[in-house]
Amino acid sequence: MDAQEVMKRLQEPFPPEEIEWRVGSTNGDKTKGIALAYVTNRAIQNRLDEVFGVFGWRNEYREWKEKSQLCGISVKVEGEWITKWDGADDSNMEAVKGGLSDAMKRAAYQWGIGRYLYKLENMWVPIKAAGRSHVLVSEPQLPQWALPEGFRYNGKRQAVDPPPQEESKTETTQKKNTDNNQENTTTSLMISVAQIKYSHRIKNDKHISDDDFKMMVSQVGNGKESIKDLTKKEASILINQLNEYPAGA
Repeated sequence: MDAQEVMKRLQEPFPPEEIEWRVGSTNGDKTKGIALAYVTNRAIQNRLDEVFGVFGWRNEYREWKEKSQLCGISVKVEGEWITKWDGADDSNMEAVKGGLSDAMKRAAYQWGIGRYLYKLENMWVPIKAAGRSHVLVSEPQLPQWALPEGFRYNGKRQAVDPPPQEESKTETTQKKNTDNNQENTTTSLMISVAQIKYSHRIKNDKHISDDDFKMMVSQVGNGKESIKDLTKKEASILINQLNEYPAGA
C-alpha cells in the first residue's frame, strides 16, 4: 500500500455510531451550545489495526506540565517507527482518563484520522445541565460529505440511492428488504481492500511462498481458499501471523 493510499484510508469518514459529541461554546442563558464532533478512541484503534495491522502501530504517553499529557502514535513504515505527538489537558469529567483519551484523539488527527470533522460548520443545538458541565439534548446529524460512502442517515448502511418504499409493504417486499439488510451487514464484516493489500505487502516483503500464504489463509478462514473470502476479524488474525512470520523463512 503506497503512501497516498494509506493517507486516503486513514482519512475516510466514520459512521455516526463511531462519533461522539461534546458541548463547545454556549449562549448567555446556557440553553444552546456548539456541538463538537470527535472520533471515539475505539474507532481510532480499529482504523489503525485495519491500515497498519495489530503489530504495525503503537501509542505511548508522557506527562506534560502539571495537568496535561502527551500521546504519541507510532506506525511502522519499512521497518522503522514514525511517531506523531499531540496533547491535551485533564478533562472536566474523569480528569486524567479523559485527558489521556483526548490526547490520543489529537495525536490521531496528526495522522489524518477524523481530521475532516474540523471542517464541520458550527451547529448550535439545545443543551442541558449535567453536573458542573452541559450535554447535548440530542445529537445533530452529520452532512452527507462527512459520512462513509453509501451511508444513509438512518443508522444503517444502504445503497447510495435506495429505491423509495411504500407505506404499505407486501410480504415479498419485506423479505427483499430483510435480505438486503443481511447482505449489507455481511458485506460490512468482510475483509477490507486495505487489509488485502497490506497482507500481500507483508507476504512479498518477507518472501512468503504462494503455497504457504494460501495455507495460512485456509487456517484462519477454516478452509477458505481466497483471502477475499475472509472476514475482517479473520483478516486481522492473518495479518498478525504474517507479521510474526520469520523473514526469508
